Amino acid sequence: MILGMKTRKRDLNDMLKFNPKILEFHFSDSDLNLELEKNFEQELIVHCFEYFDRKLLDIVSLEETNQIHSREKSLEYIQKAIDKTILLNEQFQGKTPTIVVHPGGYSINTLTESKIEKMKDMIVDSVNQLDFKNVNFLLENMPPYAWFFSGRWNSNVFLNSNDMKKYCLETGLNVCYDLCHSHLYCNKNNVSVVDELLQIEQYVEHYHLSDAEGEDGEGLQFGDGDLPFEKVIPILNKFKDKSFAIEVWKGHEQKGKGFEEFLDKVKQAGLLVT
Repeated sequence: MILGMKTRKRDLNDMLKFNPKILEFHFSDSDLNLELEKNFEQELIVHCFEYFDRKLLDIVSLEETNQIHSREKSLEYIQKAIDKTILLNEQFQGKTPTIVVHPGGYSINTLTESKIEKMKDMIVDSVNQLDFKNVNFLLENMPPYAWFFSGRWNSNVFLNSNDMKKYCLETGLNVCYDLCHSHLYCNKNNVSVVDELLQIEQYVEHYHLSDAEGEDGEGLQFGDGDLPFEKVIPILNKFKDKSFAIEVWKGHEQKGKGFEEFLDKVKQAGLLVT
């Protein structure tokens, strides 16, 4: 698989020492003003910000609240991130840039099935309102729970391979598949992450990797969770031309020490990395 490194501008030099083929910039809303001082030989991925002005983006938002933007505002801000991605790509290797976006679908309280279905039905229409003809647009699958504003929220959409596959078939687009997120969903619903991966693999263009445990233990170091890498790695090794980035919590600190540890361990476990 092709190595990509998650980074912010301040960590660029630390991430470049890994000799990645891809740099995946984890945007905050302030990065709409990001300026880079040199050109890069890597390909560009932008991971779109989840917040704008301290409120969550949500492309299937049923209503605006003091913590979640409206659907319309969320799409407006995501479009700004897309446009910034295109501009930044002038300083990267000539390939079309990629943007990774979380769909949202968040709630503090448990929603009724009818509201969840309404959210699911909004995904394709929302994506089609964006102008992404000059970027590779990848929606990312979500974990069952997410941590925002110091509390645990429910994620209600884009959790399983059936929903992702339906989206891909309707739009002709691929996805970013977060194995950690998927494993947490599988733990909650007593299904197999290996089965989920096999269902969606042909529609995945970019992977996010970390270990996971329970229903909300994400971003763990390799071996600290119970994700069955011994079964997953042989599947991933089929995809020499697909990319991945490591998403270990605080893995960028101490010059990327956590990322380096994960990369060493996953390679020792058999992942073929270029």
